[in-house]
Amino acid sequence: MLKNLNSEQKNILASIRQGMDFAADIAHACITVYITGDDKRFLRVYHQSMPTTQFMQQAELAPGREVRTGEEPLISRCLQRNVPLEGKRELSLGKFAAVRVYPVQDRRGKCFAALAFDLSGVDDAFINAAFEFLKSPMRQEQDSSFYRRLAPGDGIMLVGADKRVVAANSTARHIFQVVGVNNLIGLRTNSVQINWPLVGMVLKTGTAEGKEIRLRGMLLEMRVVPVGGTAEADCAIVILRDITELKKRDEELLVKAAVIKEIHHRVKNNLQTIASLLRLQMRRAKAEETKTVLRDCISRVNSIAVVHEFLSQEGSGEVDMSVVAQGIYKAILSGMAAPELRLKTEFNADNVLVPSEKATGIALVLNEMLQNCFDHAFEGRTQGAISVTLARTETGCRLTVMDDGVGLPPGFNGVPQGSLGLRIIKTMAEADLHGTFKIENRAQGGTCAEVTMPLGG
Repeated sequence: MLKNLNSEQKNILASIRQGMDFAADIAHACITVYITGDDKRFLRVYHQSMPTTQFMQQAELAPGREVRTGEEPLISRCLQRNVPLEGKRELSLGKFAAVRVYPVQDRRGKCFAALAFDLSGVDDAFINAAFEFLKSPMRQEQDSSFYRRLAPGDGIMLVGADKRVVAANSTARHIFQVVGVNNLIGLRTNSVQINWPLVGMVLKTGTAEGKEIRLRGMLLEMRVVPVGGTAEADCAIVILRDITELKKRDEELLVKAAVIKEIHHRVKNNLQTIASLLRLQMRRAKAEETKTVLRDCISRVNSIAVVHEFLSQEGSGEVDMSVVAQGIYKAILSGMAAPELRLKTEFNADNVLVPSEKATGIALVLNEMLQNCFDHAFEGRTQGAISVTLARTETGCRLTVMDDGVGLPPGFNGVPQGSLGLRIIKTMAEADLHGTFKIENRAQGGTCAEVTMPLGG
């Protein structure tokens, strides 16, 4: 489509295209760039931008679309004569709209494209400012957020080089009417009523800036964009957005997040208190079976507390299970490994983010898998090895605990009725985590317990 253009002309078009969405919003007009087609009887649409600040009746034209020159006489004449033109175009049968066409020139003054603005009763100053903005390419180092698209409710003002407001849309006028300024046009931005030194700075430096300002109880986000692309700009575009309610909601969310963190902190403390009471009870128990049951309960409570400790610090809806798993792993090793057992350990975990509602289930599963190892794998042994792996999969994650212990008893098939730990793992894995659980002997000795679970839902 651009094979008839030289590199300079292509760069000019690329720069125009970069700023067209922003310019269309400022102009409240549909902007279309036309170039001459390979066949002189046709024009080609290079690019088109529709405004978000104004409803436009015409249908959008796709880039590359060919239009007969006879259907767009204003565009054709602009390309031929290299002068701006204004007139009417037929949008559909019997429906006309005003259009203004500007020639796009290279450094030698040659016209190689045309910019068409479909007008809709908008102040001419906004159209002219949008065209001047497109003529001057944005600096690459400028923050692109200043040039993001506008919202229909944004206030727009044009400020001249003398710092006087030369044009304002209805939203901007309404904002100032609320604070008692009825005659906004002609008012200086360094006046008592406005007092925006930022605008003067942007006009002087030619660099876009932004800040939040307060105006009689309203919190406004202000963007100031220079028109001209160089220092001592001829004009600046001031965009005002009322973010009072948005900021209020953000502050409410921050308060809620802090409350949720505090709740998790208190739950963790309560769980630790329960564990301490169970530990006292365990010391008073005389039967070994009672001590074992209480020890297992303490371990389970502490595993849940680890999850709440993470949430009390991070305050996120997702939990990094690598951190939680490592905490449980270290707690089990220090609390359950017999002093005479020389144990070789290995822990590997990917950074697996899981929803907080699933984190407790995974924590309990890991706790039971490790407890099962220490209860059965190393009976009568003075040394052994255990490894824990948490790995991401395509659909979720896989938790594996392996040991080199005595292995499963002969005739083991599934989960024995008398094994509470294995039944907890199976129930949690299948019912709560919607995954699968398997445990089997390893060829090189010992056992491998594995839980695979999805994380998508």
